[in-house]
Amino acid sequence: MSVRYVQGLLAIFLMLLSLPALSQTSWQPPNAKLAIEIDGIEGALLTNARIFLSLTALEGEKVPSIFRVRYLSRTGEQEIRSALEPFGFYNASVTSEINEGEDIWTVRYVVDVGPVTTYNNVNVRLIGNAQNDTAFQKLIESQQPYSGQVFNHQAYERFKASLRNLAAERGYYDATFTEHSVKVETSQQLADVSLVFDSGERYLFGETTFCCAFLGDSLLNRFIQYETGEPFNTRALLDLQVDLAGSDYFNRVEVSPQWQNTSDHHVPIDVALTPNERDRYQVGLGYGTDTGARITLGFDRRWVNDRGHRLSSVIRLSEVQNTGFVSYIIPGNNPARDSYSFNGEITDRSFEEQRSTLYRTSFKDLRHYDRWHRTYQLAYQREDFAFGDEPTESSNFLIPSVEWSLIESSNLPANRNIIDDGYRLSIMLQGGYDGALSDTTFASVKVGAKWIHRLNESWRVLVRSEIGALRADNFEALGPTLRFFAGGDHNVRGYAYQQLGPENADGVVVGGKYMTASSVEVDYSFKPNWRVALFTDIGNSMMQWDEGLKQSVGFGFRWVSPIGPVRLDLAMALDEPSKPWRLHLTLGPDL
Repeated sequence: MSVRYVQGLLAIFLMLLSLPALSQTSWQPPNAKLAIEIDGIEGALLTNARIFLSLTALEGEKVPSIFRVRYLSRTGEQEIRSALEPFGFYNASVTSEINEGEDIWTVRYVVDVGPVTTYNNVNVRLIGNAQNDTAFQKLIESQQPYSGQVFNHQAYERFKASLRNLAAERGYYDATFTEHSVKVETSQQLADVSLVFDSGERYLFGETTFCCAFLGDSLLNRFIQYETGEPFNTRALLDLQVDLAGSDYFNRVEVSPQWQNTSDHHVPIDVALTPNERDRYQVGLGYGTDTGARITLGFDRRWVNDRGHRLSSVIRLSEVQNTGFVSYIIPGNNPARDSYSFNGEITDRSFEEQRSTLYRTSFKDLRHYDRWHRTYQLAYQREDFAFGDEPTESSNFLIPSVEWSLIESSNLPANRNIIDDGYRLSIMLQGGYDGALSDTTFASVKVGAKWIHRLNESWRVLVRSEIGALRADNFEALGPTLRFFAGGDHNVRGYAYQQLGPENADGVVVGGKYMTASSVEVDYSFKPNWRVALFTDIGNSMMQWDEGLKQSVGFGFRWVSPIGPVRLDLAMALDEPSKPWRLHLTLGPDL
């Protein structure tokens, strides 16, 4: 071995020994962590780029070897270019660099998206029976791409998916794309699209059969809101399933179109039903500042016979009022929305020197029209009542009444128990005629409204108002349940339940001919499921409209429990400064 050869090996060996001192970071993993920066894009482009980028799996972690970082950073350039193509950017340029700091290594990408690709020739054709379907015409008009529009591959795929979904929803079981092609000319930034959708023939509803039902066909068939031979629509089947499940007759409902058994483009519908427990017992304990401690006992027979008649009964006992109620319910022509009921009620109430025992029987006709509810009622009642030391009197009335209500609301996506925006309107008219089983002629009206609006992510405003008025030939003949009172948890806080109203000579509130109560409240969400509120209420019960109103102010806390908001309010009556703050505790929905 020559001396020169030995000298060469020695030089190489000495050079290798010196490498760690020259470049520690090139051979050994540092203690720094990895960070990624992407400049030149934002929004959906940036989000998609990070999804495509393999290097994001290492972000925030300890830097691996420099060789791996360099390889992944170079690979990332192509990954980002691929991530931009679905948005129409086929000529983007991406460069990368690695900044090696002591604590952080940053891989920085600079993106120039370049010119965007637009649609050039667009050919969208619909063939088959759907050509005359207005639902498809509206879909194509709203979503079809057009020449000059930015080519977005995701939007194009959504358009195709919308056509397929609408076909499935409306019974075009054999629908298919006979042509679907996209040609992109990257040098000219133009995209040609050819899309042909053959819907085929629309299927029709066949016969609907119910399996394992314990109720008669006469009732079950009234739940069906479509006719055999009508064009198929999955919306109608979903409505059928929801209505059957909501009837409380069944524990489980499965509605299935039998596509494998179609005949002459008619698809039969099978409905599998699992019965609920026939009897339901309920026991509940609670407390409300209007009622005090209370207990509720309930018994329901979900069906009495194969016609679906139901029996519902409840006993509510509290410090203020005891009530027994029983109702026999008959399904109407549309069992999911209409019903008739025969009702009996006994209520005994003793509060603030007001004493009343009410016996009432009634017949109700209830209808639901989408958001509207309508109730006709004919009731006969006897009420034995007394105020303070006055002798007990009795009143008898046959009372026809009608009530309309409208509720429109949307809930927060994160919590269905919080109203995002909504309102409630209601009006009730009732009366009696002297000589027609009534002690005097009277008529009354009560109108209520509530509005809720979310100002931003944390703040809401809640406004409510109600007003009532009655005319009577002999006001003294009316029992307390037919008069107007004010005050309490749901009326004018800061005052006790039915504390506000005209008084007799003994200072006992006896109720009035008119009533008004309004409230303005703002609440703030300071943590999930917890809110704080500020409010002011104003109202009164009066014999004349020009009598003064009572006002209160207060604050409260709300806990959004799984069964609805629980409200704890402290309110002070401004017109009675000598009285302390009053506590109000309520549970129930916002509307």
